[in-house]
Amino acid sequence: MIDDILVKKLLSQIVKKDYEENLKKRFREVYLDEPIPEGMDNLIGALELPPEELQLIDNNIQDSVDNTITPIIKSLIDGIETDEEIAEKTGIKLNIVRKMLYKLYDLKIANYKRSKDPETQWFTYSWKFEKDELISKIKKDTEIELSKLNAQLEEEEQNMFFVCPYGHVRVNFDVASDYDYQFLCPACDEELEFQDNAEIIENLKANIAMVENDYDSFIKKVESWL
Repeated sequence: MIDDILVKKLLSQIVKKDYEENLKKRFREVYLDEPIPEGMDNLIGALELPPEELQLIDNNIQDSVDNTITPIIKSLIDGIETDEEIAEKTGIKLNIVRKMLYKLYDLKIANYKRSKDPETQWFTYSWKFEKDELISKIKKDTEIELSKLNAQLEEEEQNMFFVCPYGHVRVNFDVASDYDYQFLCPACDEELEFQDNAEIIENLKANIAMVENDYDSFIKKVESWL
């Protein structure tokens, strides 16, 4: 179950947040007075990262999910409760275990109870994996993703689009024919060209089918897990 593609997709958010913060710092160093784009994809586009760096980021995210986050969750599922015991079982450094546990807590898919030893006065944190929260979050995230994809598909199917030959803008017919545009690019004054969006439509349909298939597979695994 933990190795399901949608579970890994959710867990990758933990690592992506760190990369997103790093990309924001890089953007700020390059574009001092520009507003920082929101979202990792927008940051990648703004920084024009080369394909080899994108592949390295993807590999690092996948490696962290497979070799750090997943073993920690599996330890919790197996009934191991403390960070020290998880570190001992997995071989992951204690400080990394603690960091990841709190990131899982931020996602609300892990929780803890704090108890105080009456003799040593030390606090002990007992961690628990929140299976129901994980299932609920994946269901909600999938619904949101499908809603956005279907909205994009409807937009593409019901409109004609025009693009700047140099890639400055992409607008539908109503905007392109508006007084402010008059089928000219506002950035370079070149005439806007009609774009055949058949490939975009097919890609959106394929993405929707893929998300639906992944979700159906996830639900079947959930039913066998409960």
